[in-house]
Amino acid sequence: MRIDYIARKVTLSDDVRQLTEKKMKKIRKYFNDILDIRVEVEQERHLYVADLFIKGKDFDLKSTSQHKELTTAIQEAIDKLEIQARRAKTRLKDRKRHGGDPKAWSMEVLEPTSVGTGEPQIVETHDIPIKPMTIEEAMLQLEGSEVDFIVFRNANNDLVNVLYRRRDKNLGLITPGQ
Repeated sequence: MRIDYIARKVTLSDDVRQLTEKKMKKIRKYFNDILDIRVEVEQERHLYVADLFIKGKDFDLKSTSQHKELTTAIQEAIDKLEIQARRAKTRLKDRKRHGGDPKAWSMEVLEPTSVGTGEPQIVETHDIPIKPMTIEEAMLQLEGSEVDFIVFRNANNDLVNVLYRRRDKNLGLITPGQ
């Protein structure tokens, strides 16, 4: 397993590299088809920022962590990656085993020209699986994906929620009114 290190305003010692490689072996057990691993570390004022990226055949994972100590920032980022890897592996297994989710919503896209004429037509349809998870889990899953929203069943109250990425890079949450 080859890890690319990028350090900005920080010097990485051999101890930090060995710790990173040791911790990354945890994630290696979830996937055999990892193509690229990149660790970016930088110091911003009094905090160390660790960004980790894993690119695989069927997945992309990334995590970020900030801490006063370099090793702690890297460990926290790897722990986040491990959670994402576990979910991604489960998702891949479920998709192969079941072929889809029976509790899925359907999303339809309207053709823009037909909306202007007053006669909308459905030109594209997507099935969106609705999985039970907490808001924190949904945030982690949205952070690790390239889509702008996620539809999920809130594990705390069993209601369908939508978590979306705003233009200002923050997240928004849509919950049903009662």
